[in-house]
Amino acid sequence: MSAQIFLVLVHPKAGANKGNDATIFNWAVTFGFPDLGKKGNLAGFVVGMPPKVTDNDINTREDEDTSLHLEAFYRIQATNNISITPGVLVITNPEHNDSNNTIYVGTVRTTFSF
Repeated sequence: MSAQIFLVLVHPKAGANKGNDATIFNWAVTFGFPDLGKKGNLAGFVVGMPPKVTDNDINTREDEDTSLHLEAFYRIQATNNISITPGVLVITNPEHNDSNNTIYVGTVRTTFSF
């Protein structure tokens, strides 16, 4: 198993335009399980928060609610040169707005290696 944690805090300044400061925060935790089920396969999970404005000089531009990004995938090593990776992605409270419906996305990726 492998795991990674990402934390990012950004405080951009608008240069010559005083009073246009914002603080943006995002994070993610990833887990990978190599060779799960068969050599070359990989299961993975991601939990995180998309970039969110937590402080801003313009109060109406702050994100009041919190979105979460949830992702799971399983890479199947079909041959030495071909892998197929089905996955699912879920975004809760898109755009950090709890009035928005949760988004569900199914994916299938095929990778050819030469």
